[in-house]
Amino acid sequence: MARLEQTQVLEGHTDRVWNVAWSPKGDSIASCSGDKTVRIWQRHGTTDTWICAAILEETHHRSIRCSSWSPDGRYLATASFDATTAIWEVQGSTWEQVALLEGHESEVKGVAWSSSGSLLATCSRDKSVWIWESLPGNEYECVDVKQGHTQDVKMVCWHPKGEVLVSCSYDDSIKVWIDSDGEWECAQTLAGPGLGHSSTVWGIAFDTEGRQMVSCSDDQTLRVWACSFDNPGQARCKLSATLSGHHDRTIFSVDWSLEGVIATGCGDNAIRLLESQAQEGHKKTDGSLPSSTFCLAVTKQNAHSADVNCVRWSPSKPDLLASAGDDNTVRLWLYTPDPDTVCSR
Repeated sequence: MARLEQTQVLEGHTDRVWNVAWSPKGDSIASCSGDKTVRIWQRHGTTDTWICAAILEETHHRSIRCSSWSPDGRYLATASFDATTAIWEVQGSTWEQVALLEGHESEVKGVAWSSSGSLLATCSRDKSVWIWESLPGNEYECVDVKQGHTQDVKMVCWHPKGEVLVSCSYDDSIKVWIDSDGEWECAQTLAGPGLGHSSTVWGIAFDTEGRQMVSCSDDQTLRVWACSFDNPGQARCKLSATLSGHHDRTIFSVDWSLEGVIATGCGDNAIRLLESQAQEGHKKTDGSLPSSTFCLAVTKQNAHSADVNCVRWSPSKPDLLASAGDDNTVRLWLYTPDPDTVCSR
């Protein structure tokens, strides 16, 4: 039987923890909270015990909603309800705020660094997505502002292999943005009956290669998309599967592990893990991925004592999961799959 076992509870925040983010090497975790602080957690020596190594504070004056590490692990961006995004630089064990990005008219809900580290995206309750270019000397220039969504933008996520940006919103839609001769354009909108979600889209995540994307929603479903960004200036995502019946409350967060396991964080305080297995013998003539089947491998009831706001797999240990909740804690989990399940790797 597959198992998800808690290995540690990381305590210290005094308000709900909105988000957790692993450093690129998987040796640090950033957690951000309604208490207006970010905590940096690291392993204690050679043990598997994690401790708080730093607290980033006195910059934001409202809740910190999201954080994102630069690909080299040198910088951390933090997005706040105070309408700003701070950039922090670490040197050794010392953290310093080196920039503050302003411009959004309301709460900044999401921030994400591109795989090259040259671009940063932010999104806000003001319905906009901003794209920033990282310049020498810790300078950041806004290169485009996109107003395609009609409601609060919940999250931005970059493709893991290139500069394709995806955003999701309270307007029930997902938008795919690409750079077209220096101007960012909406290449595709994933929405509408029979295709998109029927309520707020809270989260999105790519698999390791960026060939599949998963989205989660207030409509209590997951949608899996087969994506192709092979041709410059083009983006194409097709609905591959709709996963329903596993959740009975809002799904706030979703993430895809290195080994293809989908984790979800839900409003019923539970974490669920789903395994996938591509169907054999169904090669498609249009070159798209074969459809996939999914099974529920684990349901961890009461993973937190309140809403699970975020789940994130380690980038270095495929069986290690971090979660954040309204109970003011970060929790670490170890996943042991069942080799006999039909959806097992």
